[in-house]
Amino acid sequence: MTKVLEVFNLQKYYGSKGNLTKALDDVSFSVESGEFVGIMGASGSGKTTLLNCVSTIDVVSTGKILLDGKNITNLRGEALNDFRRDELGFIFQEFNLLDTMTAFENIALALSIQKVPAPTIKEKVEQVAAKLGITEVLDKYPYQMSGGQKQRVACARAVVTDPKLILADEPTGALDSKSSRMLLESLMTLNTGLGSTIMMVTHDALSASYASRILFIKDGKLFTELRREEGEERKAFYGRIVQVQSLLGGDAEELAE
Repeated sequence: MTKVLEVFNLQKYYGSKGNLTKALDDVSFSVESGEFVGIMGASGSGKTTLLNCVSTIDVVSTGKILLDGKNITNLRGEALNDFRRDELGFIFQEFNLLDTMTAFENIALALSIQKVPAPTIKEKVEQVAAKLGITEVLDKYPYQMSGGQKQRVACARAVVTDPKLILADEPTGALDSKSSRMLLESLMTLNTGLGSTIMMVTHDALSASYASRILFIKDGKLFTELRREEGEERKAFYGRIVQVQSLLGGDAEELAE
């Protein structure tokens, strides 16, 4: 399969000379087209820093990141803005929907910025809304929607431009258990139904069990990885994730809640 994301010997330092903190230490991995990859680790392990580097929010100290074969660590200015707009989709913990826009308008905004023709925008928005089960809220404003509906609108906004990679940062962190399950099922729909490539940072083993592969980070290094075996039930995969997480320390009790 095609490699969408390739990370080579990534290092990230914070601070100044004499007081440096190494957040990422020689991290290398790849993500294939159509994969749903989870990133896990204890608080301070470097998982969010990794996501920020891949999303170009943070500048790497050394190393290289390729997205669809393009070295994104060298992008600056307008080229960087174009890359974020056209190649990445983002799903945030706090939804980040615009309160003065309907769900349809929130989803359509990225397409409008790309100057996509109005009939095409309508078709694409309605298509992704149907996939995610939010057709009935397209005319509603965020304050009229439940948390789960808002997060699924955020999913639709992330995928409607057909990005190379969707990045999700603790997407269930602000949701109750029912809404979390609905969101995770929506992510699986994006992945299996629309072929979206997803990289999700999470501390939660239940959320991670929806992914097909988990990368565990400890002290800025890749600790190990788990792949969901063909035919393996999600409950069994969850159990294996918790076992590895207990070895990492720090999050074992939290994951059991």
